[in-house]
Amino acid sequence: MENKLYGKKVIWNGDSICYGSAEAGNWATRIAERNAMTYKNYSAGGGTIAENTPPLNGGYRRHSVSETLERMYEEHPDADYIMIEGGTNDADLLGNALECAEETKLGSFKPFDFSGNYDADTFCGGLESIFYRATKYWTGKKIGYIVAQKMGRSEKIYLNRRHYFDCAVEICKKWGIPYVDLWNSCCINPNLDCFYVKENSADDNKKMNIGYYTDGQHLTANGYDITAEAVENWMKNL
Repeated sequence: MENKLYGKKVIWNGDSICYGSAEAGNWATRIAERNAMTYKNYSAGGGTIAENTPPLNGGYRRHSVSETLERMYEEHPDADYIMIEGGTNDADLLGNALECAEETKLGSFKPFDFSGNYDADTFCGGLESIFYRATKYWTGKKIGYIVAQKMGRSEKIYLNRRHYFDCAVEICKKWGIPYVDLWNSCCINPNLDCFYVKENSADDNKKMNIGYYTDGQHLTANGYDITAEAVENWMKNL
């Protein structure tokens, strides 16, 4: 059976989930090594989809997928696959849309607005801006969005994050962007003891590869193994 990924170039952009870690690796390295792909991972810890979000501790500017899309295109206009991930930090930083919608920067979208005039300082506007530009920059190439795995042990945080991802899925449908929803299609769950050993420190879980989560959000090597397989299988069918 033909491997559609073999020898192709893929570029990634997202937050710490897509970036991974030295101990656990990430999706990009696993998938590239198994399929002889070339790749570049632009992801960064603390990253958001939206632009101009609150800075990191110490006042450092936070990574934005929307803001770095131009750099991706300038450096890799010949990319075959463009994989976008993100939304968790947007949900945590831009407000709980389930409790105080008027105060959030979740944003909104209109089903028939393809003008490009989107408020990239909001999550919805930032994601629309990404898709609007990406479909022009990489016309005919494989552009995809990844909804990360279940994250968060607090019900309030858990439900708000899922609400942002639900909006992202609807935006993907509007733009015809394929997506893989690891949250709903992958069995791992930080609220189940068999997947997350909360008694251990995050460092111990990560370094000793215990369970699937280091801290109820970020993944161990085990966690990347199972989610990378799901992402890879999805990419092979784009």
